[in-house]
Amino acid sequence: MGDVYVTIQQKEDYIEALWSGHITADDVVSAALAYLELVRRTGCPKLLNDKSAITGDWDEANDWLQFEWLPKVMAAGLRYMAHVYSQNMFSRLAARELQERISPKFCMSNFQERQAAERWLASQDHTGAAGMQAARA
Repeated sequence: MGDVYVTIQQKEDYIEALWSGHITADDVVSAALAYLELVRRTGCPKLLNDKSAITGDWDEANDWLQFEWLPKVMAAGLRYMAHVYSQNMFSRLAARELQERISPKFCMSNFQERQAAERWLASQDHTGAAGMQAARA
């Protein structure tokens, strides 16, 4: 198994988490904590979580993400997360499960392609109305 890499950086309208390598639940928790600190500093309401270049099963992090991380990151200002699927079946299932757990409380959408995720994030307003409509569709 190779190394895990995640780069978290502020873009013009969103924060990007760009992943590569074989990831575990512990990797997801560590990155989510770093992301939380960035949101606390910036108040940025949008996250592009691009896991298109990873393998690995991280579903064991979903309880922690739902019950520990999500309330804190929402209080810090996060409103929308666009998740770009990996081709890895286990990662895809973990992302789908997370979306089912946190919707409709939080607006998360999963995408096959990064460009579609970027377009969706750009279309979200800061009031939550557009995102909640997309989450229900």
